[in-house]
Parts: sequence; structure tokens; C-alpha cells
Amino acid sequence: MNDLVQTESVLHLRAEVVRLEKVVAALIERAETANDHLPTDFGVFQMMVVLEDKVRSRTQEINAAMRKLEEANRALHESRAQFQAVFDLMPDPVALSTLDGHLLDVSRSFADFFGYGPTEMIGRETGPDDLALWADPDDREHFLAAIEAGCGMVSGFESSARRKDGQLAHVAISSRIVNVDGVNLLLSEFHDVTEARRQGQHLRTLAEHDALTGLPNRLLLLDRLQQAVLLARRDRSPLAVCYLDLDGFKAVNDRFGHQAGDLVLIETAQRLLAAVRASDTVARLGGDEFAILLQQVSGVEELKKILQRILDAIRVPYALDAERAGDIGVSIGFTLFPDDDAPAQLLLNHADQAMYQAKHAGKNCFCGFADRAVAL
Repeated sequence: MNDLVQTESVLHLRAEVVRLEKVVAALIERAETANDHLPTDFGVFQMMVVLEDKVRSRTQEINAAMRKLEEANRALHESRAQFQAVFDLMPDPVALSTLDGHLLDVSRSFADFFGYGPTEMIGRETGPDDLALWADPDDREHFLAAIEAGCGMVSGFESSARRKDGQLAHVAISSRIVNVDGVNLLLSEFHDVTEARRQGQHLRTLAEHDALTGLPNRLLLLDRLQQAVLLARRDRSPLAVCYLDLDGFKAVNDRFGHQAGDLVLIETAQRLLAAVRASDTVARLGGDEFAILLQQVSGVEELKKILQRILDAIRVPYALDAERAGDIGVSIGFTLFPDDDAPAQLLLNHADQAMYQAKHAGKNCFCGFADRAVAL
């Protein structure tokens, strides 16, 4: 914008110099071609001399102003060249845009990150009708709201970005509003966190899931149970917590070895998942102990049907190489919320206590928490 203004000023000054030079040349020609020097011609000559002196003085002033403008232009170009060099050397993608998403300039790393040529993105829009860089258009609205809430700045705003080939990347965006020639623009830096997010998700999966069966572990079960209790209390919908312990599992380990025992645990996990709904949670707590969180059960009668289905599924003989283990069963203890209106960890403890009642009752059966008597 400044370049345009200064260029127009230089052209205007040069035009004025040319015009004045033409005036002087015309006056000189008139004086030289006069036949005789009449008083009026002498007056004209005097006027010409004065005017020529003024024109030359004005021309010197204009030339001086032009030199200053040219020097300013050179300095501006050098400054912008230095800025562009720094801009392009930024390791993370950087872009300068209007607040409505019109790209005015992008760094080389920005174009490379999104899969475009260095100048292919300039002048285009980031929205869904053009480049569609925002995988979720609503994210841009949230992004602008975050900038407004941050008084013109936002740091680490996470969003999914769409590259030219359609692949998605997860980015953390830091932006601030900058004023250029009286216009508010947005300077944004993108940091690719796709791999970090993937690794973080992988570590979280390892931390929250059983390595052998892939089921949620105790940590994830308790987290889901806490959320389920809050939801059940709000909606006044019952839920059941079940604690399961395999019967006869030690004999499998002793007879067939621990590798065969692992196969039984993996198969048990699959059978439990098949016996419940996709919205329910089956977890392995360790060893041959499992837990099940059943949400929105209608009551004891529905729960009995589910638990009987689990008993029948576990009683099916397990194929172990050339032999079959047919003496495996399961003892199940359960408690019902809100009849048992206890915190998540205590609900699991109550189901565990009920499981020992099932063991003492002869195994391969289910019992409710004794302190909240449920007839079976």
C-alpha cells in the first residue's frame, strides 16, 4: 500500500517537472524569435526570466523530494525483502490474512505444509468456498471468538486442518491482530501437532486399556462409572455394576500353561462383549477378574436376563489346541444404582463383595449386594 502511494507521488512530481520545463522552453523560444524588442516584449522577457528562476527553483525542490522518495522506496523495499526473508525462514507455517480469511501473504513453510505452491494461496480465501483449510468450518467461528476473548490474541488454539490432497492434520494456532496502514490484519502461526496428538492418544490408550484383551482397565472403568453415575442421577435412570471372577481358571493355567490361560482371557473378553450392548462397558480389572457397567437397565428382571446370558456364554467349552476346557464358569456380583446410592469406587466394591457371595453360594451364579437385598 505504501509502495503504491510513493510510486504515484514520484510520477506526479516527474510530470510537474516536465510541464514546467515545457513552459520555460516556450518562453525562451518566444523571446528568441521576437523581431524587435518592444516594451511589452521586454516586460515579457523580464517575466520569463523571473518565471524561469522560479521554475528552476521549484524543479530543484521537486528533484530533491523525488530523491528522498526514491531513497525511502529503496529502504522500504530492502526492509520488506528482509522481512520476507525472515517470513520465509520461519520453521512453522505463518500467514498474514484479513479477519475474514483472505490470505495476503504466506510463508514458504505454510504453502508447503498445505501442499500448495509458494504463490498459489495468496489472494484466496481459507473458507469452505475456496481453499477449505478448516476441516470443520465451525472451528473458525470458535477461533475468532477466542481472539476476541483474548483481546486480539490467541495461543495454542487446536483445530483440524485440511491439506490440498484432502488429508487432515491437527494444528495448534497462535494468532494476534496487527495494524498495517490502519487496517487490522491477522498474523497466524501454525504448529503441526498431528504426531504428538497421535502419540498422546496411543499413550493414553496404553494407560487406560488392558494390554492382553484390549478392554478398558480399572482406571478407565472408574472414569466411565463416575460419568455414568452423574448421568443416571440427572436422568433418574438406573445402572448396574457387575464384578466377575472366572471359576476354574487356575486349573487351566496349571494344566495347559499360562499361554493357554491368556487365550482363555482373550476369548472371555470377546464373549462378554458379545453378551452386552455396545453402549455398555466391559473391563478387565486384572488376573481373571472382569467388570461390566450396564447403563439404563430397566430393573432386576432385565439384569437377570443379561447375567444369565453371560453365564451361558462362559460355560461354552474353550478350545485349547487339540483339547477343550469345559469346566470354566463365572461368579458374578452386582449392585444397582440408585438403590445403592454410593460413589463410583464404592459401587465397584459393593459388586466385588456380592461376587464373593456368589462364590460362597456355589459358584457359576450371580448375587446382588447383600446390604441392598435383591431377591434372585
